[in-house]
Amino acid sequence: MKLEPELAQSIVNKMMSKIPYNINMMDENGYIIASGSSERLNTLHVGALDAIRQQKTLIMERSHGENGQPGVNMPVHFNDRIIGVIGITGEPNEVVPLASLLSTATELLLNQSYADQQKLISETSYNRFLYQWVQVEAKLETNQALLIDAQKLKIDIFRDRYAIVIKGKNLTNFPVDSADFKLLISSSNLIILTEFEGNIEKYKHSCSVRKLDIGIGKSTTRIGISVAEAQKTIELRHVLHDSKLKYYKQVHLIDKLLSSNLPLNNLVKRFAEVDQTLIGQELLQTLNAFIEDNGNISITSESLHIHRNTLNYRLKKIKEELHLDPHNYHDLFHLYIGSLYYAKFVYEQEQ
Repeated sequence: MKLEPELAQSIVNKMMSKIPYNINMMDENGYIIASGSSERLNTLHVGALDAIRQQKTLIMERSHGENGQPGVNMPVHFNDRIIGVIGITGEPNEVVPLASLLSTATELLLNQSYADQQKLISETSYNRFLYQWVQVEAKLETNQALLIDAQKLKIDIFRDRYAIVIKGKNLTNFPVDSADFKLLISSSNLIILTEFEGNIEKYKHSCSVRKLDIGIGKSTTRIGISVAEAQKTIELRHVLHDSKLKYYKQVHLIDKLLSSNLPLNNLVKRFAEVDQTLIGQELLQTLNAFIEDNGNISITSESLHIHRNTLNYRLKKIKEELHLDPHNYHDLFHLYIGSLYYAKFVYEQEQ
């Protein structure tokens, strides 16, 4: 730890506004790095040099010309090492007590500054480790660097954990249990790692209250996979406009279907054409309700608040427009997949 000129000059300026004496602060080599007399900066202070060599406070009773005036020179210590000297010009009997107070205050400031630096270094190392950890998709045994860092930080990365991704505004102060790990990617993107399902319920509740997006991956040691699942859950919730989707296990099949690149371009085009009119939009809403209600005419009629005959008429129109019969299970499944691909197409167009 060094006594930096900026800190030293700041201390000198503050103290000289309180006391009627000139103050100099010297580095470990006896050169003045801060002073009430700017012309003395970067010059050698003989008294400070003697105090460093003798490793004790020295009182100067007489002038040494340009290189030293009457007063006191008191070493500043850090970790049992002299890193500088405080000199106050004036009658020794008056300035020695002041130098003692200033030396103590300076050492306290240095210790605090060092503690802050170490904390910052620790937090930086911790966050760098978390950033690497949340990207791990391979077996942990293959990542020796991560294993070494985890051991240093005393973190057991071989325990299965859920990755939770939360998105929204002002996540800096989002409450996270002390037993969990959190990585703030940005003020609007937070990743939490937890072993505990009970904590997941707390986070779901907090997100509901704050109107935040939340996605929850599966429990695994390959955290990168779980993080990707959590992010995909949030994406698919927006694609499907379904706020109930919070866990990847709810969208696992849909994700696999959408990532398979099935040859559905023509069907998606037909969906897009139908969606151009209000009547067509009504047909697509009817189809989605019919799928949601497992193809049950009575339940779908009730959920849409329409007569059975109206529903059957719309289903007939869907068959005409999309060339697939909702009453046929094979065709209905085809329509279901087509609706997913079309929803994805619309979502991507809006981004």
